[in-house]
Amino acid sequence: MSGLLDARGDVRDWAPPGWHWEVLPSGTRILVRNPGDVVDPDLVWWKSRGPHSVQREPAPEEVVRRRIREEDEHVNRYVFMLDTPAVYNSRWMVLHRDPSHVSIAPVMVPALWVRSAGRSAPRGLGPDKS
Repeated sequence: MSGLLDARGDVRDWAPPGWHWEVLPSGTRILVRNPGDVVDPDLVWWKSRGPHSVQREPAPEEVVRRRIREEDEHVNRYVFMLDTPAVYNSRWMVLHRDPSHVSIAPVMVPALWVRSAGRSAPRGLGPDKS
């Protein structure tokens, strides 16, 4: 576990799996998906060195679209919280194996990433994309 704690950096430099930071000409930083095919977020399963795709029965297209939309919304909430001084914090969290989500090894993520997930995000934050 100490290896995970040693790997910490600035939470503002962390990007979720499949995403990276880009700097616009204005100097604004935005999170954008990595080029290439969009991968169903539920196919990204954690191993000790990061995400790894595994073979399994593909989900129906409408389920994949919903999962990707939910991931986009999560990323939007996360970026909004990073830029909101009243909400921002620089703490890291170690996510452990959860029986409802196959996580093979603990993984270090910003606390804001966890807080910005679904129902745990403060209501009314970020752009509403409904």
